Amino acid sequence: MIQIPLYTIRHGQIGGTEFAIYNLIRGLVSIGADLRMLYGHDDDLSPEFLQWAASDPRARLHRKWGLPGPKAVRFFEETLFQLTRNDRDWAIFPNYFRPPARPFANGRSCVILHDIQYRQFPQYHSEKRRKWLDFYLPRMFAAADLVVLISQSERALVRQHFGEAAAAKCVVVYNAIDFDRFGTPHDLPPPESSGGRYILSVCHHFPHKNVKTLLEAFARLADRDPSIELVLVGSASEGNRAFVRDSMPEHARDRVRITGFVTDQELGRYYAHADLFVLPSLYEGFGMPAIEALGLGVPTLVSNAYSLPEVTLGHAGLIDDLLDPQAWADAMERALRSGDRPGPAAVAQVRRAYAPEQSARSLLRALQSCGTGV
Repeated sequence: MIQIPLYTIRHGQIGGTEFAIYNLIRGLVSIGADLRMLYGHDDDLSPEFLQWAASDPRARLHRKWGLPGPKAVRFFEETLFQLTRNDRDWAIFPNYFRPPARPFANGRSCVILHDIQYRQFPQYHSEKRRKWLDFYLPRMFAAADLVVLISQSERALVRQHFGEAAAAKCVVVYNAIDFDRFGTPHDLPPPESSGGRYILSVCHHFPHKNVKTLLEAFARLADRDPSIELVLVGSASEGNRAFVRDSMPEHARDRVRITGFVTDQELGRYYAHADLFVLPSLYEGFGMPAIEALGLGVPTLVSNAYSLPEVTLGHAGLIDDLLDPQAWADAMERALRSGDRPGPAAVAQVRRAYAPEQSARSLLRALQSCGTGV
């Protein structure tokens, strides 16, 4: 049996990590893995995931602990889970934290570490968080039986920052992408909020996402192409709307739309009908939206940095000058003019490489090679 404590999930608050976990679980269930999943409160998980779990008897969800408080209480919930274990099973901790175990406990622990961005871009993280991670991560590498990383790029960074012994504890299992969750978006009309031709980006407005450069690039492109719009899937908070207003001239800002939260099916429609997808991040541990776009046949531009060239499998355009709006504007204009889209073979390769079943099998092989208990 494999146990997965899901206490790290707070629906809509942990970005792509949430859906990476759901997709992996769906893959494990589909290949017959014996799973037991624990969570605290119904509203911690997405309604779609809860509905799926309720409809599949193999997806065994158990509500337990459920302490009140902010996201940080997940450390206590995971610790309660770990300290009360009396088994020889594997437990997969989905987000970098491996809680302390009882002395001589037999259960094995696998930890998924999504990225170590704080080492590459410390300016985007508080001093408190940097100190905590510098204190904790070396101990996690020592205590965990296995650490799962989501790209070879991340493994190289672990080796650089934490040494060969830490890297030797790691195995790369790419994030699973569940394209079924989008339904059949090509058979549906474009989203009502899209007025015609549009460039799409899916990201939060964190500094490392480099959205400001994208907005400045779009303003330049908008001067040349009066028919194109920019759609940003992400929070439509007043702060984010103000960020857009302050980042570009008035004539261009009226052609930028922030969607707010969208369902899986709505997101699929935004992807499927986009003329171009752009992910300008300065850093990605994986970059799920770029893979989703390619797997739905959307021409894609990404930064030539960290994991993005690796995970896009040679099917995305790469931008070297990450902070140069002109470079992005020129590349977007070329892509729109060409009209080229990923062909059926490229789409099939992307979907095959990141199928939930593929990631699940890779994880099971890693667990089995590390010891018994699966």
